[in-house]
Amino acid sequence: AGTDVINTSLGYSTFTDSAQDHTYTEMNGNTTRIVKDVNIAAGKGMLVVVSAGNSGNNEWHYITTPGDADSALTVGAVDNLEVYASFSSVGPASDGAMKPNVTAMGKGTTYVGTDGNVYTGNGTSFSAPLITGLAACLWQANPQYTNMEILAAIEQSSSQYLNPDYEKGYGIPDFGLADQILNIK
Repeated sequence: AGTDVINTSLGYSTFTDSAQDHTYTEMNGNTTRIVKDVNIAAGKGMLVVVSAGNSGNNEWHYITTPGDADSALTVGAVDNLEVYASFSSVGPASDGAMKPNVTAMGKGTTYVGTDGNVYTGNGTSFSAPLITGLAACLWQANPQYTNMEILAAIEQSSSQYLNPDYEKGYGIPDFGLADQILNIK
């Protein structure tokens, strides 16, 4: 249908029927049904951007699926001072993969409501769409690259690329730098 970039803020770990709950071991980037779908979409050339989840303060503090997908660009949350937002789910994926991949403003994020009023909100459902929009612009400026090359440039442009952690991943991307990285190739 011509889709190049997908964003999802849905994440799963527990269900009403606890027999369907996922374990941390299943967060290995390849096991859950939704991860398989994300990996299929990426295999077809789509860039899939996923919210890390808002379980950082909960007993289940890890990213939720499909944030563990090998081919997903998983996004955590920071505040306006670039400090990790404690509600943002953390990595790694159970196979040790760096998750979240990157972070963006997700705490105290300003938005306009359907009523036209300005509000602030919290959640990785705010940070992932920010990265999605910027990634779409980056790819539009560099259409000769694949989805995974775009993802890699975003990671490489990030503030803590050389010293990632499981709260902020590779850090906050610099899309001007990501564009330069792509244009050096």
